Amino acid sequence: MAAIRERLSEALLRFGTEAAMDRALLQRSLAAAHGTRGSQEALGAMEVARWVDAAVLWMGWRLRPRHLIAPR
Repeated sequence: MAAIRERLSEALLRFGTEAAMDRALLQRSLAAAHGTRGSQEALGAMEVARWVDAAVLWMGWRLRPRHLIAPR
């Protein structure tokens, strides 16, 4: 069971990180094009995507087996 959790956690963390980086890059380019038609709607959609990225990363950390987390 731990191996499944570990693989799922790794996949979620990898996907969430890549998606967050792509979203941030797109959001910066949309912000630079401020004033163009549809940019405000696209920035609103990017905010929703930010919440989804955060949820995926949170789930990845919650599924991470305890033995893989460094002690404090």
